[in-house]
Amino acid sequence: MSESVLNDFAQTYVDLVLNKTRYDPWDLNWYTEGPFWRRTSMKFSRTYKTIPDYEIGEMKHGKSLLDICQSAERLERDLADYVKTADPAEKKRAVYLCEHAHQLFVRARILLGEQMDYDSITRELYDLSAPAYDHSRFDRLLEDARNALPGSGSALERIQAFRRSIRIPREHLLKTVQAVGQSFHDMSRAHMDIAENNMPRFRVRELPGRMQFLSVLFGYDYDRIEYERNINLTYPWTVDSLVECIAHECEPGHLVYFEKRTKAFIDTCWPEMSIVSQHTSSNAFSEGAARQAILLCFDDSVEKMSNYEREVVFDAAGLDKGLAELMPFWHRFCEASGYGKLEATRNIWNGVWNKETAGGFLEKYGFNELGTGVETLDGMPDDVGHFAAHDYARDVVREFFRAAAPDAEGQWKLYETLCGDDFSMKTIVDHSYRL
Repeated sequence: MSESVLNDFAQTYVDLVLNKTRYDPWDLNWYTEGPFWRRTSMKFSRTYKTIPDYEIGEMKHGKSLLDICQSAERLERDLADYVKTADPAEKKRAVYLCEHAHQLFVRARILLGEQMDYDSITRELYDLSAPAYDHSRFDRLLEDARNALPGSGSALERIQAFRRSIRIPREHLLKTVQAVGQSFHDMSRAHMDIAENNMPRFRVRELPGRMQFLSVLFGYDYDRIEYERNINLTYPWTVDSLVECIAHECEPGHLVYFEKRTKAFIDTCWPEMSIVSQHTSSNAFSEGAARQAILLCFDDSVEKMSNYEREVVFDAAGLDKGLAELMPFWHRFCEASGYGKLEATRNIWNGVWNKETAGGFLEKYGFNELGTGVETLDGMPDDVGHFAAHDYARDVVREFFRAAAPDAEGQWKLYETLCGDDFSMKTIVDHSYRL
């Protein structure tokens, strides 16, 4: 078989994903129309975030959701047959396409109303199934918080007080955002082959509700992305959440991933590299890897990251630098918080808890301020598997990176390669992927 056959399969996949955006509007994380794109109109929304932020769904409107579902099923079946006799040189790509066709088929079935339990959804869409979390670990974390954090009140009171103490004042937000954005851009360039002028323009502005940020794409050109990130002035940014947002969403996280995918699309002419769909295993990798890449900026060391936060973030925000010595514990707490939200969404979806019970659970362990648990659940992302595809994916990628590469520089090389590769997430889970 020639490469053109796989290209035809891949283009069918891309067209079906674009069709699906009409019924799944938050699904499209990135789409490369061609080698170059420039915004020619200032018609874009200031009330929601979309990348790219032109309405691609309006350009692809020929199929009903049932049509998409049936076409995806047929595409998966044809690709599965192709994989059986694929040449070894093209088998990896064929498997990638087959898996993504399957994930498209499953997502379409879910949108049509098919019911699945939480673990089945994450396994089918992301090739990930997070094990049940031992809640006694949350109890031990509360005890650790009472011993580690300053104050004389209960563990919950100390958690809430510390969270407030590292909140970035509104008047210092722009200075802090710019300092963090510049430093992560510099660190990313020091370890990867990325364009010097790819750092986004950072602005601060009031955005609707609890929206964290607004992204505006102005153009791309092979390895150049013109991009603006608006940070919400009214969001309660803390030191850790601002670092996570900027590094995860921009560099070395998603913006690097989008750049490498775009370069791969242009270099190979493979249609599937032009698109990043949220409900796929490749996106689960990008979410987990973007989080782990933050730690790679500090040689995979939480202590070094906390030193950076003290000297850069606390300084720019005008916060008490003495609190930075507590950041290693706080990062451990925040990672547990992600698993707390995973447990809450899993138990709600599976009908084990109602929203009030889940909200109380989040408040019990300090993952949310008292009285805000239900409100937070109402504002969580629509994709039910969000925390498995982010927090659990981070730990899966972290374990793989540490097993596959002996040092941080080796992990950087692995990360940069994977950003533009058509690998199967299953090879990350079972550690069978090889450069």
